[in-house]
Amino acid sequence: MFNEIIVAFDGSDHSESALLVACDLAAKYQASLHVIHVPELHKPTAGVAGTPVSVLSQENALHQAGDVIIKRAETLAKETGQPLSSTLLLTGPTAQAILEVAHTKGADLIVSGRRGLSNLKGMLIGSVSQQLASDAHCAVLTVKAGNVRQQ
Repeated sequence: MFNEIIVAFDGSDHSESALLVACDLAAKYQASLHVIHVPELHKPTAGVAGTPVSVLSQENALHQAGDVIIKRAETLAKETGQPLSSTLLLTGPTAQAILEVAHTKGADLIVSGRRGLSNLKGMLIGSVSQQLASDAHCAVLTVKAGNVRQQ
């Protein structure tokens, strides 16, 4: 039924539950499992004498933090006995990046947490999980934190 499963992972409780479900499905269907983390790059500005001045984003620090999140996903998957086929740390609009990878890999399923680490923007224009469900070419499964127990 599923050959290629994509997991959107941001380190939140919801995404950890999503990864556990995806590991279970990958084991049952002998599917390839791909974990994607897409940190949001923010370009903050500061006001100096009433004039906005761009503050350099901490892209390097963001990628280092992203590496830690990917390592957490690898650890969780290893604990379930399910190897990851690939991990990707990407930039850009989160949902768009996930959808592009899903299309490229010919995904049959995208698994994400119902809620992530998003901010007010997610509440105003829609969460990543809503965008995935709306725009994906394949099935999308959203998982709520706390509904999954690791075995």
